[in-house]
Amino acid sequence: MPERHDTITVALSLGDITLSWDTRRALLARLQHVSESSSLRAMFEAVGATRPVELNPAQRATLLGLLDEWTLEDETLPADLIELRNKLSEDLADLA
Repeated sequence: MPERHDTITVALSLGDITLSWDTRRALLARLQHVSESSSLRAMFEAVGATRPVELNPAQRATLLGLLDEWTLEDETLPADLIELRNKLSEDLADLA
């Protein structure tokens, strides 16, 4: 029987962010509709219990753009995605 996951971790240079499994599912549904996100979607699909999702700067920028759009469309973005969006923004600013 496969191991049940409750959370996933996204590794960023400013620290890791934990997302609930339900949030991961909602994010995967969003990523399905973004053409340049196929590799990003694959990373969130392949996540395991012990390894975090590790994103390169281009993937971080794509994810940040997606989360920004999602915020504009739906004010009820899950709290863990708001935290991820804010950390991605800080993370990318530090890379510049």
